[in-house]
Amino acid sequence: MGRFTLQPFRQLLDGGVPVPIGRKALELLSVLAKAEGALVTKDELMAAVWPKAVVEDNALQVHIGTLRKLLGADAELLGTVHGFGYRLAATQAGCSKPETRTEAKPILAAMPRRLVPAGLAVLTATCLATLGLWSFRDRLPWPERVHEPRVAVLPFDTRGQGADVRRFADSLHDEIVSELSDNHIQAVSRDESLALHGTAARPAINKLGADLLLNGTVDGDGKNINVHLYLDDVRERVSIWSDEIQGPAGASPALRAQVATRAADVVFWAKTGRSGKVQLDAATLAAFIAGRESTTMVRNGSFGAALVAYKKVVAAAPDFSWGHSGVAVTDAFTLLNQPESAFPDAALRGQVRTEAQQEARRALALEPHNGEAYLALELALPPLEWKAREALLDQGASMDPNFEPGAMMKGRLLWDVGRGRDALVWFQRAHDLDPLHNGENWSLALSLAEEGHAGESRNLVSQMQVQWPGQMSTRDARFWTSVVTGATGDTLAQIADPTTRPVLMDQQSADAWSAALRAIASHDPAARIAAIKQVKEASDAGSLNRGHALTLLSMLGDLDGAFAQAELYQPISSYSPPFLFLSSTAAMRSDPRFMRLARKFGFVAYWRATGYWPDFCSEPGLPYDCRSEAAKVAASSVILGSIGASP
Repeated sequence: MGRFTLQPFRQLLDGGVPVPIGRKALELLSVLAKAEGALVTKDELMAAVWPKAVVEDNALQVHIGTLRKLLGADAELLGTVHGFGYRLAATQAGCSKPETRTEAKPILAAMPRRLVPAGLAVLTATCLATLGLWSFRDRLPWPERVHEPRVAVLPFDTRGQGADVRRFADSLHDEIVSELSDNHIQAVSRDESLALHGTAARPAINKLGADLLLNGTVDGDGKNINVHLYLDDVRERVSIWSDEIQGPAGASPALRAQVATRAADVVFWAKTGRSGKVQLDAATLAAFIAGRESTTMVRNGSFGAALVAYKKVVAAAPDFSWGHSGVAVTDAFTLLNQPESAFPDAALRGQVRTEAQQEARRALALEPHNGEAYLALELALPPLEWKAREALLDQGASMDPNFEPGAMMKGRLLWDVGRGRDALVWFQRAHDLDPLHNGENWSLALSLAEEGHAGESRNLVSQMQVQWPGQMSTRDARFWTSVVTGATGDTLAQIADPTTRPVLMDQQSADAWSAALRAIASHDPAARIAAIKQVKEASDAGSLNRGHALTLLSMLGDLDGAFAQAELYQPISSYSPPFLFLSSTAAMRSDPRFMRLARKFGFVAYWRATGYWPDFCSEPGLPYDCRSEAAKVAASSVILGSIGASP
């Protein structure tokens, strides 16, 4: 398309460089491109891009406007047929002949002639039945309509000199509305928002049915742009959330994307607190948003802060299911991520586990379709009970299929037991449900890289760097994708800079990584021996994570050292890479000792009980048969257990 190349439903390229584009905008462009220059009506576009969602009429116009701005000089390719729809000028197919678009035929015309009378009879009966239902509509057991809060996004006030600040503010408004639409959040139209500008217009907000008001200011000095965001409760006329985001004036597209993502994220949490049977008041909603920010590590990322916030929600709104599940999942994550030494005694750890389970069950009693409660129950189980944990995740996915963290954690469990190909499907599903979850994005990026989709992985990491610059997940995603794809130069550059290396990597572990990667690249035996020594010293000192250590030693060819580190490793963190199943540790899996290690971690029991074997078992050249080797180590475990139990 002009200077652009579209890979339908995947990405848009400008001279081979990926163009940042919203998911819904990309889908719209793809649907129009596949029509090969034919008119696509508004109804057809809405049905294709928002098949199961109720969105505002202006959503389509907002995304079309975004596309025209993005296409720039080639915007004329995207034409409007007023009153009907849109068309994209016929494009060139890159690799294969595009699908031919066929016009729909009238129902009766498509029928064989002998069936036309029957068809007329069916249509007549359908019309009569519909009229009958309409006549008795007030007596039918319609499901209770769930309240969907609407948000009004006001035009941003500007402070500072120059037209650039005003242009940035106007385009930021459009991008936020577009991002809200992408995530199925109802926003009042642009024209309605413009009419609301100014405090005197506040009464008009209630007439539009808006529950929330997103507004702010943009301040620029020519070098930097500061954006102040505020989310107000319309009914109580108080602010429930605010934030400040700053970026260089020369990188305004990246800053707009970052601010829009942040705004949509917060409004999504506010929507959760204002949807359903329980409507949180302003103070409780503010506490709920604060809990979400802490749980997801967006701001004030600590389990302690999250627990305080969620307990405020439970005290103020005891019938709000998501308050109880928030307490439960925070307790469960505390158990999972805190070492035994963090608890003064075993009894306290037991109390936390009991509270997590009780709060999760309370949440389910209030709302049986609360996916977070199932997630909390799964996390509260002993980490190595893989089959039982998977059963709870599957139950949660069945009851709440739109709960993105449940899909993400199912992917991570499959990851941890060696089922990487299956995990990728769940990570992609989680991303489709909620592209605003940064932790899920990093899992998807690494999974794509591991499964051979390096280009898509790089594009996703680039997008994360735009939307969440500097966040822990973004730094981890860039680091691990560069490691598994062999981009040693990029990895070394990240390690050298404390602002880009993984957040939990201190200087000693950074030095060990650098020494190992340089030794591998140089093929120098002396450098390799020195690097092995440095890795082991950093691990023994507690600076280098055992998972990192076994990965590096495997890459350096010291399998004895790698297995020794693996004996001290615990595969329990839901936010660590699956070290034992990375491509970087393939040498360990080719060693028969790996099955004995897998037995220790409960993998063998899981594989044999479920019949789902890890991906590496089907790889060519494996020097042993997984099933027979697993049977041997399982039998030896039983024999050893019997000997230990003998008098």
